[in-house]
Amino acid sequence: MKKRKSNKQENIVLFALLGILFICFIVIGILFFKNFYLGASSSKYGDRLDGIDKHTLSNTLSDDIASIYKDESSVNKTVIDIEGKIIYIIIDFKESIKVSNAQTLAIKSLDKIGEDNLKYYEVQFILTYSGSEENNNFPVFGSKNANSLKVVW
Repeated sequence: MKKRKSNKQENIVLFALLGILFICFIVIGILFFKNFYLGASSSKYGDRLDGIDKHTLSNTLSDDIASIYKDESSVNKTVIDIEGKIIYIIIDFKESIKVSNAQTLAIKSLDKIGEDNLKYYEVQFILTYSGSEENNNFPVFGSKNANSLKVVW
């Protein structure tokens, strides 16, 4: 008789622990669902693009920047890509050119973005070379932070 009573006590303790474990799994599941699935419907940038509507870029920005380089015989093509708050400017050179000259040419494109927008957007430069001569100086990468007026190469 005493043995039956201890088995009942053990079963009660076991069911209580299983209940606590089950409740923990439910709480973890709810938190997981709340944090990963309910938040997934918002923008992939979260709140990092707050205020971007105050800093609109021209619809013709790509054409404006390309027009700077159309008279440059050393420039093959330019590609402008805007991702969130980052403006990627890719300039491909078809002729061998000094890196310092290429950097100077690239910096000219900042005028078309506008001073107010340069304080909001990050600008990334990628300078490449696709000419037939050997040139180990390329690619060259540059970055202009929104908090700085200086381009770092």
